[in-house]
Amino acid sequence: MARGQSRSTKGFARQQAEPIHAPRGRPLRIAHAYGNTRARLEVAVASAADLIEADVWYRAGKLWVRHEARMRPFPLLVDKRMRGHSLPLWSLPLGRRWYIRLDINRLSLDEVLETLASAKGVLIDVKGSYRGQENREFAAALIRTVRGHGAESSIAICGQYWPVLEDVWREAPDLEVRYSVERVFQWEKFMRLVGDDERVRRVCIEHRFLNEERARFLTDQGVDVFCWTVDDPEEARRLTAAGVDGIISNDLDLLAELDQAVIPAGEG
Repeated sequence: MARGQSRSTKGFARQQAEPIHAPRGRPLRIAHAYGNTRARLEVAVASAADLIEADVWYRAGKLWVRHEARMRPFPLLVDKRMRGHSLPLWSLPLGRRWYIRLDINRLSLDEVLETLASAKGVLIDVKGSYRGQENREFAAALIRTVRGHGAESSIAICGQYWPVLEDVWREAPDLEVRYSVERVFQWEKFMRLVGDDERVRRVCIEHRFLNEERARFLTDQGVDVFCWTVDDPEEARRLTAAGVDGIISNDLDLLAELDQAVIPAGEG
């Protein structure tokens, strides 16, 4: 939806990261949660996805990749089952919707970036909530890790916990930062940020939250838009036709077919 900006950003051109773009004008194809286990990574590397999403948590100076929350003080992780994904290793189902697993054989962000190298980009989704200094430590660890792998041009950092994003944005303006939005209070804050700072022009938004009025605002402001989690082909086609810049999906086949939803210029 980033059709151009309503106000000049020339003064920020040197320090602001350029957003990752897909070739041929189609939306970026982003594999939701496929960076969270080694088995999923292997599948996604062989897929048509442009970016692979990885959920990242911070603990004691380390960056760990997983979607599940920890059941403190026990070494156990718990989560809802995710559509389109099999249960991770060492998992025990809890009814139809939930599962639990041991927090062993952990996957680090270092390993994810090393595995993908230049083969795929990564959408890093910041998870958890932290206090004061921990926010800065999390942001510093993200910046250090991304730079250590030379991945500055192939990653984007998003999340609904904005303090870490803001620390990354301040300390490393060359890295792509996206505010994640699915609630009214987040949307209202994002609108204020767009108005206050011309560098804030990227968002990840829950697709059902993206109504016509919000879409018009984002287009008018020149915001680059990723939508999650889109698993219905008709919805993917609708969003693609509307000019969304990235589709986040659990369905790798749906992502592979996004090319077919794009009408070349002059043929519409």
